[in-house]
Amino acid sequence: MELIESRSVFSPATGFIRRGGFEWTCNPYVGCTFGCSYCYAMFLPQNRRPVEDWGRWFNAKRNAAELARKQAHKVAGASVYMSSVTDPYQPAERSLMLTRGVLEAVLPHQPRLTIQTRGPLVARDVDVLKQFRSVRVNISIPTDSERVRRLFEPKAPPLDRRWEAVRELRAEGVPVGVCITPTLPIEDVDGFATHLTVIRPDVLVCQDFHDAGGRFGADTGEEARRLLAEIGWGPGDYRRFVARLRQNLLVYEGESGFFPPPKVETGAVSPAGLFDTVG
Repeated sequence: MELIESRSVFSPATGFIRRGGFEWTCNPYVGCTFGCSYCYAMFLPQNRRPVEDWGRWFNAKRNAAELARKQAHKVAGASVYMSSVTDPYQPAERSLMLTRGVLEAVLPHQPRLTIQTRGPLVARDVDVLKQFRSVRVNISIPTDSERVRRLFEPKAPPLDRRWEAVRELRAEGVPVGVCITPTLPIEDVDGFATHLTVIRPDVLVCQDFHDAGGRFGADTGEEARRLLAEIGWGPGDYRRFVARLRQNLLVYEGESGFFPPPKVETGAVSPAGLFDTVG
């Protein structure tokens, strides 16, 4: 870990994040110790280290909360994606609390906030999150199988802890999206689909692996491609899984599923459940 002084914690959104309707991104960290084998961030310009070192390092913007307080006026009422090149709730956040500091700093300015994470630590900050009028927490749960999870993302949190975070957030009225992105091999398609139907996340996103040629995309790691070939999961399996989900749920695919939460005026009903559409 390296503690760094940064000039900004907010950056203008680009790429699919911009196309999805976000105006800003927020990254309290650079790099990520979860080190998932398929992560696109290892190929982005912000990563100046060898690709094979992905998951073994991260930089923490020690002045992130201070910057957020100074720059919060820029994102007032604007759509913010947190985070685009890191996981804001990777393990170091437990003690550094940079993400929480940023949330507390921007809370009075009420941006339309989307948090993208696979870290159940996000539930720690439910007291702050539920004070945002327009917010959604997207939690990555790409498979139903711990065996598969350990193959593709061995340093990421177990799946049951992520589901627990989903339940805790929704119990407090915080809208939650479930991102099956990229969709890792599913061991029990019917069982997973049934579970998702019961949970009925506010947004459900799926995305197949695809070869981005070392550029931005879900499939950017050779190790991930090797594991897929070993398991025998392919595009046909993915399409059958999505078809099963669509029997009871609205499913967004790929980039179309990453969009800001709706605008909610002061005194309006909580946005939780606005996306509970059956399609």
